[in-house]
Amino acid sequence: MRHTGGVNAHLTGVPALSTRKALAQHIRPEERERVDRIIAAAQETKAEDILLFDMLQRSPITDWVLICTGRSQAHVRGIAERIETTMRHAGVRCLSVEGYQEGSWVLLDFDIVIVHVFHPETRTYYDLESLLAPYPSERFADPASGPQA
Repeated sequence: MRHTGGVNAHLTGVPALSTRKALAQHIRPEERERVDRIIAAAQETKAEDILLFDMLQRSPITDWVLICTGRSQAHVRGIAERIETTMRHAGVRCLSVEGYQEGSWVLLDFDIVIVHVFHPETRTYYDLESLLAPYPSERFADPASGPQA
């Protein structure tokens, strides 16, 4: 299990990278398959502004952090439910789910991937993207808008 560093683990010297090439350098195939399943489930439920951060060898808590947005509390819960169901059918157990009842921020912990599904106002308020900005990241197209450059 990856949760060995504890809450107070301090991260320093993180390179400021944000390219797909940077992400590709550290990907293990079985991890990327898990991440891709989560992204596909989010896209199938029309999650918006999907952003993946590569935390591999940079965090004692997880290897990947995925952030996405739902348009309403019901949409946030629906995205989280689809991701959890998809992963369960793939044989991957969710270790913890937080915030499902409230529906403004649902956290799903799949050990090597932590997923944050936000309501737009909550995502703006907490602004995790700024906190994670130094890490390599990849943005995924909203399902309705097609691929992003």
